[in-house]
Amino acid sequence: MIGNMNYFELIAKSIKRYNKNSFELKRFAILFQRLNLYIIGFCLLIPAFWYNFMDEDFIDKRTSVFNYEDVIKESYEDMRPGYEFRGHTMPSYQTYFNNMSKRFYSDFGFIYGSMAITALPWLLILFWPAGPPIRVDRKNGLVYTRQWFRFYAARFEQLNPECKTFSASMEQLGGPLIVSLYRPGKVYDEEGKLKRGMRIRIGCYIPPDLSHNRDILYCIEQFMKHEADIPKDLKPEKGWLEWSLVPAKKLPKQEKLDKKIAHWFAKENIPDA
Repeated sequence: MIGNMNYFELIAKSIKRYNKNSFELKRFAILFQRLNLYIIGFCLLIPAFWYNFMDEDFIDKRTSVFNYEDVIKESYEDMRPGYEFRGHTMPSYQTYFNNMSKRFYSDFGFIYGSMAITALPWLLILFWPAGPPIRVDRKNGLVYTRQWFRFYAARFEQLNPECKTFSASMEQLGGPLIVSLYRPGKVYDEEGKLKRGMRIRIGCYIPPDLSHNRDILYCIEQFMKHEADIPKDLKPEKGWLEWSLVPAKKLPKQEKLDKKIAHWFAKENIPDA
């Protein structure tokens, strides 16, 4: 048991919290998506910086859009000498304003649309909470989480694990651990075969090495078999991709989880050996 403890130190970046009976693992997908948002956000910042600080035509158009009421008012007053010279009556300002403001519609869409597109990735980065963690519960013998307010769980032998070699086709980085979790009563089909379930991607991003996903799977197995415990002084690590103004979603309170777990066991239909 002592020798196996070091494996939990290897996966400290993927652990959110723990106690003697359970530990929680991070979702790989949310961290991977957040990095994509950073990349998109920086790519959009480059042309945004150029247009807003270097392109004089865009700057003039942006200024006129922000101050369109003053622009229309100034244009209206510029017409006054011509009307007075010809002895004509000036049209009402409200009528003139309504007609002229229509000419700004396309500029409104372009300026405010470009600002919204540039800001969107950063708003998602700041305010998009990570999904609930995946809990490895040794006391109940289950791995479970919540997805869209639904409870999903599996015994270790039902996980159907897959350790991806790479996180993406163009990246030479270790991939996530992918496991199947199931709704109550949805583990096996009519023939007693294990269903695919909902596939959950587990692990930190960026993984420290190519074997990180296999280390996570090994730790789950050893922990569930009571062959390894998490060191009491283990310090879970938080990466920069996890930073957000909105706290990550949490699992329900233990009282509610106990009811969900009891319901899952009651609905489980284990095929005859």
